[in-house]
Amino acid sequence: MNLGFKSCTVCIRYDETFISRSRITQTDKIVTIMKNDNKAKIFIVEDEPFFANLINYDLEANYYDGIKLFFTGEEALENLELNPRVVILDHRLPGISGLDVLKKIKAFNPDIHVIFLSGQTGADVAISAFKLGAHDFIVKNETAFEEVRALLKKIFAVPAESEKETVKVKNFPHY
Repeated sequence: MNLGFKSCTVCIRYDETFISRSRITQTDKIVTIMKNDNKAKIFIVEDEPFFANLINYDLEANYYDGIKLFFTGEEALENLELNPRVVILDHRLPGISGLDVLKKIKAFNPDIHVIFLSGQTGADVAISAFKLGAHDFIVKNETAFEEVRALLKKIFAVPAESEKETVKVKNFPHY
C-alpha cells in the first residue's frame, strides 16, 4: 500500500498530554496508525427533549463531539448511513419501540454499540435488550450520566476498524 509519503511525524498523546514525537518512514514493518478523524459519532435517541439536551450537554462538556439528537426511533434509523459508533437509546419512544430500533440497528451494522438509557427498571426489558445485542443497559438515575461517560470512554479507547489504516514503516520507535 503506497500512501504517497516518504516520511511523516507521528505524535503520541495520552489524555491530551504530549508524550513524544518521532519521525517515521514508509518501508517494511506493519503498524496501525489512527486516521486523523477525532469525531466521535454518537446518536442520542430520546423522546424527552429536556433529557436529550441534558445528555447532549453533559457529553459536549466532556469533550465528545459529532453528537446527533433524535426524538424518535424512525429519525435515528433514517440517519444510520452516518455510521454512528454509539447509539444511546431510550426504551419507550413514540412509534417504534427502543427494542425494535435496536433490532434494526444491529441488522444494519452489528458493530454499532447500543447503550440503553431508560427509566424502565424491569429486568425483562434489560434481558431483552441484551439478547438483541445491546452493549449495556443503564437505568435513568442520579449516576446515569457518569455510567454513560465511563462506557463511552471504554468504547472509544479501542479504535473502530474504520478508523485505522495499516501502513508499512521502518524503525518504528518503541516507548
